[in-house]
Amino acid sequence: MAETLNWDRLAAALENVTFSMRPSLRELPAGTLALGIGDAASPGIALNCKNGGQHRSLSAWLWAMDASERRALSDKARLQPITHIVIEDFSLDSCFAWLLFSLFSHGEIRELDAWVRYIDQWEQGFYLDGDHFGHSAACLHTVFAHARLHAAQTATHTYDADLLRHGFIRCLKLLTAFINHTLEPLQGIQSLPSAEFLAAQAALAYEYQLYQLAIERAVTCQLLVEQADSRRKMLVDALFLSEQHPSGLFKIFARNDRTHSWSKNGFTLLGIYRQQQAGTGNDMVISVDPTSGLSLKSLWQALEAEENRRWQGERPCDNPRPLHSYAGALNAPDQPWWDDAGRYTLLGAPKFLANTNVPGSKLDWWNDVLPIVWQQGFTDYLQPCLMRVDDADAPVEGQKRVCAWRWNQPDARLQQTDTSSYLTSTPSFEAWLAGCSLPVMPTTPSALPAVDHYEAQWQGDVLIVSHQQGVTLFSRAPDNKELEGLLNVARRIAMLSDEYAQFLGKTREIFKKWPQQLKQHTGTIEDKQWEEEIFALRVNALNVLNSTDILFASAQQNRLSEMLQRQWGLHEQRGNLFAQVDRLDALMRDAIARQNSRRHRIYGSLFSALGMGIAASHVWEPVRDILTTNEYEWQLLLFKHPDTTPQQLAEIAGQSAHFELISLIVFLAFGLLGFILFWFFDIRSQEE
Repeated sequence: MAETLNWDRLAAALENVTFSMRPSLRELPAGTLALGIGDAASPGIALNCKNGGQHRSLSAWLWAMDASERRALSDKARLQPITHIVIEDFSLDSCFAWLLFSLFSHGEIRELDAWVRYIDQWEQGFYLDGDHFGHSAACLHTVFAHARLHAAQTATHTYDADLLRHGFIRCLKLLTAFINHTLEPLQGIQSLPSAEFLAAQAALAYEYQLYQLAIERAVTCQLLVEQADSRRKMLVDALFLSEQHPSGLFKIFARNDRTHSWSKNGFTLLGIYRQQQAGTGNDMVISVDPTSGLSLKSLWQALEAEENRRWQGERPCDNPRPLHSYAGALNAPDQPWWDDAGRYTLLGAPKFLANTNVPGSKLDWWNDVLPIVWQQGFTDYLQPCLMRVDDADAPVEGQKRVCAWRWNQPDARLQQTDTSSYLTSTPSFEAWLAGCSLPVMPTTPSALPAVDHYEAQWQGDVLIVSHQQGVTLFSRAPDNKELEGLLNVARRIAMLSDEYAQFLGKTREIFKKWPQQLKQHTGTIEDKQWEEEIFALRVNALNVLNSTDILFASAQQNRLSEMLQRQWGLHEQRGNLFAQVDRLDALMRDAIARQNSRRHRIYGSLFSALGMGIAASHVWEPVRDILTTNEYEWQLLLFKHPDTTPQQLAEIAGQSAHFELISLIVFLAFGLLGFILFWFFDIRSQEE
């Protein structure tokens, strides 16, 4: 191995240097070094490959300098010692560029070709380290730099100069350790005994955890994307999400995700929405893996066409942004969608219009951009190959929707050259079929039903996708004769399900009605009326549920019937329904029995009171005759003693009236006693 880099000497060159982050800075004063920004004509030193040239990375641009250019750069550095460095990030490219500049200033040449190629490929979006992120120099340095940059940021979203300097120096130290470890970065970085390496591993674990959390809330689907300079199309996994916390390695994690991607090849197409960066060009970004050989040119054209339509002829075109796709074009827009210098592997949203806060795009991510992506990569390829079997314009009757599609091209199993047929094997196609029988058909991947909201099953050449709101059938064979029979079965079960739902609604109305009738009729229930309604309810239940016991013409149709009845809960509710009717019938009969028992007790108590009163009156009658003068004795007294005075007669009448009152009291007292005894001690009522 060649001579290692002397970190102490490199760090000494930064001892009295201050740092700042001003990505938009153009004019550099003397004694200032800018990495990746600034105007080359400034008094200071601007290391900026964006000023012109073919290089995509600052490192490759510096490394490609000839001996005279390097001498001129080192001479300028000696004439104006560097006291301030302006950076735009802590990236691997920026740090390596400073190392090259420092080596050039000291006239040193090292064997760093492999590192230059590695960093240049990384800056162009090529990840070459495989699935072992922990051994990737680019991944480790990127997450460490991202963590140091976040630590240098203040609460007001500015950067502390001291923390900025400390963070950049630590990133340089980590990169120096990597270079001293190996001159071939693709061989991987093994464990290093340094605090920076351990911190980089911790930062990598943190960012991977963020990715794991984000992927659970992301929108995934499968799309067809054209290859560059070809009409051939590739089926790829796509991932769309709204990013709240910027991640340095989200693209790398997604493109190498063998677990969550359906193809097990990672998410080749990636769409990220950053609402907090609106107007910067980074708020809506769609990209494909540069190593895939795919192109988003047709998507770029569709987005630009939609922008033109939304602006209605008033799209600003006074100061066009230089763009490969509009080179030499008249009336080019000021802020078009970025085309990745004509490579179409990364599309970025238009920025704010110059010197204004007016967005250069009128498209919304969720309502406009994603539907265009879905149309370009799914709908436009699939729908020309499908034919609707059922009547799409027919009014929907009931709660369950039934629809059917047929492949109108040669058999999808045999047509290997038509990649459109590959979509029929994807989870996105199953979700789209499920959406066809929803009240609103999805027109964007974010509106597709979740996989746990439907059930998909192949029966021969027919794919059946059912959910609680309906069922969709798809035949991959254009001449499948079974499709019509299966469609009729689905319609029959849907009709029975609707009838069952109506039956349950009527049942609820009947049982809601009885408490109201009890209140209106002061707690009385007509036995005959209740029995008639319960009988009608049972007959209706038999008519509804017995109609599901149907054997269709084929085993495939019977399997579909069983599947839909299970999905919509017809079989499971059968016994429960009759048990519920029986329980409610028993409760109502118990209420009627209690009402009859109460009526019996009231009437029995009244008759008991009357009987006890009459019996007591008969017992009291002889006693009263002994103690009082009756009518016969009055007549005899008047006959024997005609000289009886009126006063004596009044006394006899008063005595008689007094005993009559006592007789009435005796009658009432024994009547009350009889009422109480029957009410509380009626044996028959207690037994009932």
